[in-house]
Amino acid sequence: MSKTNQSKNIIGHLFAAFTVTAWGTSFLVSKNLLMYLTPTQLMWMRFVIAYIALWIIHPVWYFQWRDELRFLAMAMVSNTLYFYTENTALTLTQATNVSILVSTAPILSAILLSLSRKKEVLSPQQKIGYGVAFIGVVFVVLNGALVLHLRPAGDLLALASAMSWAVYSLFARNMLERFDSFLVSRKLMLYGIISAFPMLLAEGQKIHFSAILNPAGISSLFYLGIVCSALCYVLWNSAIARIGTLRTNLYIYAVPLVTMLAGVLLQQEKATGMGLLGIVLVVGGMVLSNMEWKKLHGDL
Repeated sequence: MSKTNQSKNIIGHLFAAFTVTAWGTSFLVSKNLLMYLTPTQLMWMRFVIAYIALWIIHPVWYFQWRDELRFLAMAMVSNTLYFYTENTALTLTQATNVSILVSTAPILSAILLSLSRKKEVLSPQQKIGYGVAFIGVVFVVLNGALVLHLRPAGDLLALASAMSWAVYSLFARNMLERFDSFLVSRKLMLYGIISAFPMLLAEGQKIHFSAILNPAGISSLFYLGIVCSALCYVLWNSAIARIGTLRTNLYIYAVPLVTMLAGVLLQQEKATGMGLLGIVLVVGGMVLSNMEWKKLHGDL
């Protein structure tokens, strides 16, 4: 591998690692804001803040009907459908169930990509790595609580959330071959705003601005909108363009890990032996999956 490609790969991995770190901590920030906002209101505000930020950073106009329909479809699955199914699932089943089922997104992405791109099929070693990492996710999410209650409606919605992200991954690779990550990310936020607005109206809930227009509320909204949405979508899409969809999506397994560590460090939550074992399995599975990627797939 040339030094240029090696540098490209390293940057791609750093982008993905930063993104999952931000997404992992976003749950703690969102939890506080959801005391005053509905999930739909918070989702819509994130999209608006992210869109404004991305337009300021990258004010390049582009509009072609055929491509706009593709951007709309991407936004529907990666923003509106993903967040709606995940948030609704949380009201119908246990958060533990949701966390585990949403974490199947890398596996579902691998299946979809193997069907559409023959050169992105996982090797036996990589399949083992994916499996080990997923078992690690289960241990991290359970963190010593060995009770898992199946509730079909909520569980199916959580699985639909994972599938929506997998479908987005399929769209994203194709679009990122034609457009830069800033434009793709900005379009996703624009159509996220548009597609979520009818849901906001149908909900009919008043937005309690007085409860969030304070230093803590504003900083939390800006963190979710600018860092976790605008910046992270740009970096995530850039990572896909640099190291490929499968390698990037593998980092999704680290989101529950980051959330658990953040809870331990910032909110004095306890980490059990099961949780710590889960961390080892997640990291080990990710390393195992990447060990022979260079040999099998080059710079995909």
